[in-house]
Amino acid sequence: MTDRIRCINPRCRRTFAAGKHSGEIICGKCFRILPEATRKEHRGYWREIRKWDRRITRTGDEIKVRRMRAVRDTLSVRLNLHWDTYIKALFLAPDKPEGLDAFLEELGM
Repeated sequence: MTDRIRCINPRCRRTFAAGKHSGEIICGKCFRILPEATRKEHRGYWREIRKWDRRITRTGDEIKVRRMRAVRDTLSVRLNLHWDTYIKALFLAPDKPEGLDAFLEELGM
């Protein structure tokens, strides 16, 4: 079997080439399942990281570059924390669906 990376959603069957991507990944369809606020926050972190990367490439002053990298690294940490606490958590430990089993569990049966 070829090396493939699966989507983080355990119910999704999409895979991605391991050569192009590394680590964990979410497919577009599963990303659109997320609540809108979560998607906007995640995209906002990526937008800020790309903005700081562009600024770093245009700046020649080494002192400024170090400070900009520190800001970008802080944003990367926040992005990873958001990924772990919000996005992965939604797929790996979803809320119980409403139904007979959840109703009986509420009643203590």
